[in-house]
Amino acid sequence: MINVKGADGWVVTGHRQDVLTYVGPDEPSGQEDFAVGLCGRSKRHQDGTELRVVHVEDKHGLSDPV
Repeated sequence: MINVKGADGWVVTGHRQDVLTYVGPDEPSGQEDFAVGLCGRSKRHQDGTELRVVHVEDKHGLSDPV
């Protein structure tokens, strides 16, 4: 868990340190690290199981990117 400087809330990491989930101060059931971590991991799980991709655009192979 990372405290956010200049803003209320926390950033929760998981197995990959480059995947971050923001948890606002009104979201967890408590302010202790355990509650914040569970809230962040729950949000990340929800994103991975409930969201639906509607569009993907890959310009990686273009010689003249727009």
